[in-house]
Amino acid sequence: MLITNEKKDETQRLFLEHNVFIVWKPEYNLGIPILDEHHRGIVTIINSLHFGMQNNYIKDILNPIIEMMHDYVRIHFRIEEDFHKQMDYPEANKHHEFHQELTSMLTKLGKSSLMDKDSHQFMDFLKKWWISHICNEDMLFRKWCQAPF
Repeated sequence: MLITNEKKDETQRLFLEHNVFIVWKPEYNLGIPILDEHHRGIVTIINSLHFGMQNNYIKDILNPIIEMMHDYVRIHFRIEEDFHKQMDYPEANKHHEFHQELTSMLTKLGKSSLMDKDSHQFMDFLKKWWISHICNEDMLFRKWCQAPF
């Protein structure tokens, strides 16, 4: 079977386009450069997990992905909570509680995913976390920071 350059180019384009789960958009920025970098890093980890799942080498990357995410959010949550305190964010305590719940779920689902050798539950958690926490809860902090004092 002869593969034309046009067919090859289309195949490569589709391969490249469909291996990213979350495409970073400017509206995801909080306007706090270090936190925005952290969020992009979290997206990178989620996209790496997605890529591994789509390309059948999840068994090689699941453990490092889980460890990386756990380490990354520990740093991120600490710095984000420091910003909340420095800015006298009125929802700081509530947000801290969200972080504790997320960390607990991350640990629990990470362990069960490794035990079951199944990344789907972990990926579902990360998807929900991205949508509910970063795209919603963290945006409340952005709005509060932009409000006139």
